[in-house]
Amino acid sequence: MVYRGKPSPGCALCRKRRLKCDRRQPSCSQCSRMKKECPGYQDPRALRIYDQTTAVTAKALARAAATRKAAQPPTAESSKTPPLIYLSTPIQEQAMSHIFKYYVGTSQNRGVLPYLTNLLNTDPSGALQATVKAVGLACMSRIHHLPELRRLAAEEYSKALRATNTNLQDAVSATSDSTLGAVVTLSLYEIISGHKSQMMDAWLNHAQGAIKLLELRGVQQFDSPTGLGLFNSARLQIAMMNIFFRTNCYSSPTITALSNHARTLFDTNSQVFDDFYNILIMFNDLSIRIKEAYKNDGFRGNIAPLIRQALRLDADLVSWASSLGRAWQFTVASHSPSSSSGGIPVCSYDEAYHVYPGINVAVLWNHYRQARIVLHEMIRTMCLGASERQAMPESQQIMLKSSTINKQLVKDVCASVPHFFTSGEAGFGGVARLPWPLFVAADCTDISPHTKNWIAQILDIIATSAGVQQARILSHLIKEGRHGFDLIPGKCKRVS
Repeated sequence: MVYRGKPSPGCALCRKRRLKCDRRQPSCSQCSRMKKECPGYQDPRALRIYDQTTAVTAKALARAAATRKAAQPPTAESSKTPPLIYLSTPIQEQAMSHIFKYYVGTSQNRGVLPYLTNLLNTDPSGALQATVKAVGLACMSRIHHLPELRRLAAEEYSKALRATNTNLQDAVSATSDSTLGAVVTLSLYEIISGHKSQMMDAWLNHAQGAIKLLELRGVQQFDSPTGLGLFNSARLQIAMMNIFFRTNCYSSPTITALSNHARTLFDTNSQVFDDFYNILIMFNDLSIRIKEAYKNDGFRGNIAPLIRQALRLDADLVSWASSLGRAWQFTVASHSPSSSSGGIPVCSYDEAYHVYPGINVAVLWNHYRQARIVLHEMIRTMCLGASERQAMPESQQIMLKSSTINKQLVKDVCASVPHFFTSGEAGFGGVARLPWPLFVAADCTDISPHTKNWIAQILDIIATSAGVQQARILSHLIKEGRHGFDLIPGKCKRVS
């Protein structure tokens, strides 16, 4: 990394105005005096990376131009200019800087990968460093349209896989926080750079690998906050994936025992994730049974109990959301938000939009919303696909209620979008977690053409501004009118 001396621990506004920052909580005195929202403080131990996006991008563009020029016959004038030497090291360091700036965040404005700060300080394994570089280079290659960086990202990704496999051969390194952190972070690489044909398979492979690591790590992984955080993050990702693809990779007595042990630690955040995780596990079991009940031409057997179980599961989700404390609540604003992420024009879907305490709170709420959307789509499909003998007397009423609920859930997902673009750098990095909830919302049966088009436009903005290839793939599927994945048993891959 490029060392620029010990960085100032002060907030961004004080550093910009060259003022002494007293780092008071929750806001420094200078920000309070100016009546400005304090953006949070830097961690002097971790943020020693100088942001060289403009300079490095210029060098990469210059190198590309020089390469094209070198391919042409030399002239008397051009032969006087020595070839531009481009070193890969600076761009790799910039990739690390990109991840810290947009995905790690600060102590007061945490990003979606907050665990990287501690891991890179205490156990900066080759696997973890290569993973972070791969993700950063993949982002930058998409944002700045530099194929050369895409190649470098693929090289770092290969290094990360080889280093991770090597770590897994050693009993000590296999159970380290750094190895699990690398595996969990690798899934983000698939979101940013993946292809439609490989994206979900790679995602599933990383999830299954993470499950095995959680089992190997045992109760010792709860000895540190980072270990507990990684445990919760990995489980939640796997549980969310299962409700869409109905695998049984979560089914492990060891994971169940570890989850029960984690509950005894009385960590407030862990309790929230654990309760949600348990509901998602029941959801996965139900979705597997729904899939088994559906054959090519309709549902078989008595599906009324499945519909009732789905309704009870939805009540559990609502109860969980209602039980969340103040730290997990959001407010609804009624004025038009202004972008603070490089002037990217992101309009509100409606006059109202959401404001969250942190980007990870917004991510969790969208997990909840997309889970309920899928559940009610399943309920509607079962009610619609049931024969007269199978149908419940109140089927029409149930379908109408599910439609009403999903319209509100779609609206809430859309209302969360501006916050990702207006809550600072860490929020902007969090847009990598937006494509899938938006795609699930766009696949709702009763979604309006206006909403569907708006979601596709937002996905295009995410693909262009944040370099998330998954957003481009999903936007294309929406525009085609096909969801492309068998998310809901019995629901056709419609063309609208």
